[in-house]
Amino acid sequence: MGGITNFLMLFDNDLKSKELRIKFFASLFLSLCASTTVPLFLQILSNNILDQLSFKNSLIFAGFCILASFFSKRFLEDVYAKVQNLEKKVDDQKRETKKELQDSNRQTEAVNKKVEDLEESIEESEYDNIPTEIKDAITSNNTFSFSSSDLENLITALFSAKYSSRTIGGISKETGIDKDKIKEVMEHLQEYGFAERKVAYNGKDLWRILKQPVKIYSANYGITGKFVDVTSKIKELVANKIFDGPVSPSFLGVEDPAFGMPKILKIHCRIHGKETELSFADGHTFKII
Repeated sequence: MGGITNFLMLFDNDLKSKELRIKFFASLFLSLCASTTVPLFLQILSNNILDQLSFKNSLIFAGFCILASFFSKRFLEDVYAKVQNLEKKVDDQKRETKKELQDSNRQTEAVNKKVEDLEESIEESEYDNIPTEIKDAITSNNTFSFSSSDLENLITALFSAKYSSRTIGGISKETGIDKDKIKEVMEHLQEYGFAERKVAYNGKDLWRILKQPVKIYSANYGITGKFVDVTSKIKELVANKIFDGPVSPSFLGVEDPAFGMPKILKIHCRIHGKETELSFADGHTFKII
């Protein structure tokens, strides 16, 4: 309807029949193209007329289609301009989002760096000198193959008064020693009870030289044939810097495994790098160091 109306409005009697036919079909074709782009036009305008089908909305939609087909050329040019403008807005939004993401990443990196610096926090050292047994545990292991200067730098960094906990990367940056080598040393010290590792919120390992180097392997309380495992309790006490206490079911947090009979507490541990097994009689005080 819109295409025919457009053709009749611009009808020219001077044109030949062939030219009129071409113009007629051109008007129909343009009107068809224009009317099929009406849903796109409505979408660009955020018009939800097609989402709510009714007789009234159908008439409104038909009116849009007739107007679009009547002004087909102008309408198609307008829709194309709107689509181009929409694409430009999308591109601008993408660039803005990318920039915001880059800024956010930079801020995150800065925060992580500050957190890492904070985790490697300044703390007064309780050591007057480097504990001999910890130093010996490093120097006596020939597999590390450190030069004397690297070894001196590593020991100085590990026992620096500035830090309570350190990352492998932080030690490597200070000493210039490869991270893998430092990790081997820390795992070696951990095995001997001289160091402990914990995981920070960002997944990085934080290492700390223990002021009281004790590693608990196992702990059992009772009599032959009736021992109960109290390893977790003893480890908890050591973690809280408690190295002694009464040998009793109540203190160890277990039920009496052999009521009325004298029991013992056996602790298999490593103290200052030396593996040992301690035994304490029921009713007495155990002391690990």
